[in-house]
Parts: sequence; structure tokens; C-alpha cells
Amino acid sequence: MRGARRLLSSFWSAGSAIGKTPLAMGPGGERAVWVATHLHRKGGLYRVLAHGILEADRSEVVIYDDVEGTIWVRPRSEFEDGRFSELAEPSPEAVRSI
Repeated sequence: MRGARRLLSSFWSAGSAIGKTPLAMGPGGERAVWVATHLHRKGGLYRVLAHGILEADRSEVVIYDDVEGTIWVRPRSEFEDGRFSELAEPSPEAVRSI
């Protein structure tokens, strides 16, 4: 358990706000690239970070973010009901430096 706490602590040590992904740096110190994995039917681009289990009722959730770094959680059933479509290959607008 200590290892998980240390990992989460280091993940958030970049000083990011709750609900925001920290800015990532590449191995050479350059800014990392954010690549969208899904397109919302209304046009927003999102990147799936993980799948999880909601503690309250053990339902499956999808954890994803947008290019601004806001982290979202949605029931898997909603994520897969046609609101989002998976991007086969990233288009130029789906790749952004962060």
C-alpha cells in the first residue's frame, strides 16, 4: 500500500489542481504530447486514461481527460452507448503538446 501512496504522491507532486492531470515531461525534458483516443458526438476530443470500478455499486467506469487536463469519470455503459467513437488513428487536431 505504501508503494501506491508514493506513486500517487509523485503523480500529483507537480502542483496540479484536483481533477486536473499534471503536466508531463518527456525523457529529455521536452513537453509531452497529448493524443486523443476518442471523439465525442458533439465534437470534443478525449483520452481514455483507465477503466475502473465504482466502489459504491461495483459498476464499471471509464476514466478519461480532455486536452485542458480535466479528468472525467463516466459509467462504462454510457461511454460505450454511442456518445464516443474511438479514433483509429490520431488526426492533427487530436494531437496536442501539453
